[in-house]
Amino acid sequence: MEKRYSVNKKSLRKAVLALLMLILAIIFIRFAARERVILEYSSEYVAMAELPSQLSFTYYEEAEWKDKITEINGGKNLNGKLTVGKLEKLLKQLSVQEYVTCPKGFFWKQVSRSEWNDVYEQILDLLDTEGRVSATNLIFLMDEKEEPNENGSSKRLTQKGYYEVAQGINYFHVCDMYQVYVMENRMIGISSKCKGPLMLKNVFVHTTSEGKAELLFERQKISLDIAGLKEKITNTICDLEWTEGRVTAIYKKEDMISGKVLSFNEEQIEISGYGTLEHTGALKIYKTYGTVEELDESKLVIGNLQADFVVAEKQVCGIILKEPASIEIVRVLLLNEGGTPYHEDPVFVTDFNGTLTIGENTQPVEAGQPVKAAEFFEKDSDYLKIALDDEKGNIYFSDTAGAYTSLGYKGTMEIRKYPEGYGVVNELSLEQYLYGVVPSEMPSSYEREALCVQAVCARSYACIQLMKGDYAALGAHVDDSTSYQVYNKQEGNEQTKLAVDDTVGEVIKYQGEVAEAYFFSTSCGHTGNMGLWNTEEGGKYGYLQGISLLTDGSEPVLEGEEAFSEFIRDGAVNSYDKDSPYFRWQAEISLSKSEEAISKAVAERVQASSGNVQILKQDGSQGTGSDLASFGKVKGFSVGERGAGGGIRTLCVSFEKGTVNLLTEYNVRCVLGAAAGNLKNQNGETLDMQLLPSAYCTLTPTEDGYTLYGGGYGHGIGMSQNGANGMAKEGMSYIEILMKFYQDITIENIYNEE
Repeated sequence: MEKRYSVNKKSLRKAVLALLMLILAIIFIRFAARERVILEYSSEYVAMAELPSQLSFTYYEEAEWKDKITEINGGKNLNGKLTVGKLEKLLKQLSVQEYVTCPKGFFWKQVSRSEWNDVYEQILDLLDTEGRVSATNLIFLMDEKEEPNENGSSKRLTQKGYYEVAQGINYFHVCDMYQVYVMENRMIGISSKCKGPLMLKNVFVHTTSEGKAELLFERQKISLDIAGLKEKITNTICDLEWTEGRVTAIYKKEDMISGKVLSFNEEQIEISGYGTLEHTGALKIYKTYGTVEELDESKLVIGNLQADFVVAEKQVCGIILKEPASIEIVRVLLLNEGGTPYHEDPVFVTDFNGTLTIGENTQPVEAGQPVKAAEFFEKDSDYLKIALDDEKGNIYFSDTAGAYTSLGYKGTMEIRKYPEGYGVVNELSLEQYLYGVVPSEMPSSYEREALCVQAVCARSYACIQLMKGDYAALGAHVDDSTSYQVYNKQEGNEQTKLAVDDTVGEVIKYQGEVAEAYFFSTSCGHTGNMGLWNTEEGGKYGYLQGISLLTDGSEPVLEGEEAFSEFIRDGAVNSYDKDSPYFRWQAEISLSKSEEAISKAVAERVQASSGNVQILKQDGSQGTGSDLASFGKVKGFSVGERGAGGGIRTLCVSFEKGTVNLLTEYNVRCVLGAAAGNLKNQNGETLDMQLLPSAYCTLTPTEDGYTLYGGGYGHGIGMSQNGANGMAKEGMSYIEILMKFYQDITIENIYNEE
């Protein structure tokens, strides 16, 4: 009996020890599970790290929730899973425990995702009174994700574009499908996996082969598994269908039209031969010549680009470019007499017979017959086009009797009706356009080689503008004012026409790209660089460097106010510009008489160019435009900084209780011009100008203000027209002159490019 009792006691001890070991193992496993970093999605639980972002719509920020949930999680970290006990503490933190039904069970029981979603929806009903959080179904299109930003978020590409993804929920892999919670284009939580079907609409399919599809979407190249889908597709727009994480169908969009873009805006696009069509939002543009890639709207060259337009449900859903733009056509917006885009009641007349196109209908127009635009617009038509039967003909603005009120225009005239009035666009060849620009920008009496220089500069500038699309919404590239290039305001002659013909197709290129060939009227004997516009010097503008225009080739001493003052006051300087009346000028500023004008001009520049105006309060702190009213009287001016060639880059305006620093030569000219009086050129002729001729000037103090001694006319960057004329008189060719003004350039012909 004694022996049997000893055996039983030993067995009991073993059983108790085994039970203790089991309990310790369970505790360890639970503790390890609580501490584990959750890296994958599960429907069985919710990671604690997911909660801060999901609750960020409430009165605490996400960073604050991280701290509070860390406390709920035992004070160590955000690892592990949500349990019933932790959920109860969370609801108390939200003060909604009395209003939310939550899952039952022991405090250590894990809360499943469906249970949490039920609780979360109740929280949203109670606290998301503004409806900031919504649920949406997304397909994740790429595994790659951007590096996290400062708050730990990254971006992921979906069929609806890019979404920012909160730090604790980034479980997604390519082709995963989830229903997620979204707030302000940011994914803050995951509801569940989604089976679909879901659609990726209007995506460019480059190729399909061997069970793979190569796509372009949001400028990303994406390769997808399409095993089982046999249709061969190349370079077109499609809709893709996803079901349960795989592509199950590709719907090719078959309808396609071809033409040229005439205008476009955020909702519509006008196509030659088809009129105006709606589009699906941001224009999707793809090129298939050379490298296949997605382009932005700046590459949609109006009037010069033949394209294929994929159309579905009466909307343009994609544009495919099979060849580069052929730079041949310019579309010029003709401003009204007040310099704005819309005409009240335009009338036209032609000197050759032609046609009128109204909507889809065409009818003849006779030479000399006035065309009153308003009479031809019907309820369903907002487009009128005048074309001539002979390219020798001209179209004129006229009065109602047919008398010309403008010079003649070549090409065609398009009139569109807008709520504000009528927009008028003259479409013509690039070279014909230059026939109207060269004499409008440079006197026809100038030397032939100077006119050739102007033609090359004007052509280069026009080519740059063709690529920008500033007036795309009005169907134009440029307008006819000084904002771009003055067009058709002065009659040309044989010399200006020959200057265009002798340089046909020639443009300035820098580092392989067409350069913006800035030009101006007259230098002070030296030009400047892009620093005068508060723009980074060098780089893509490396060809624009300040150069001396002294005829002996010497470099004037311009450093320091004293040296520059001596140079600018010397009217005997031998410069290529010296024959211009604006080569030297002077003006007077009376602070007592112009104080109000100065303050008004400063306020206007703050409004128009705030990024180039620095406002400093009396204590040196940064001010705003609203502070100017308290600055008091104007005390004076001083030069803060000069750029290359001596132009004022920063002008300091001192007030009783503050200082304003004006950056850029234009701001300087506006404010000094508002203050200046008794402005005279070097011939002693009085000038009536609100804008100072140039920022190349010095301020000499007088009893009540300053005497301004200055030189040049215009911004001073690039080619001086009078300087070019002076060089031409000295026998320099237009190529030599261009190489002088623009550094490290080549002269190339755009019509000879492949």
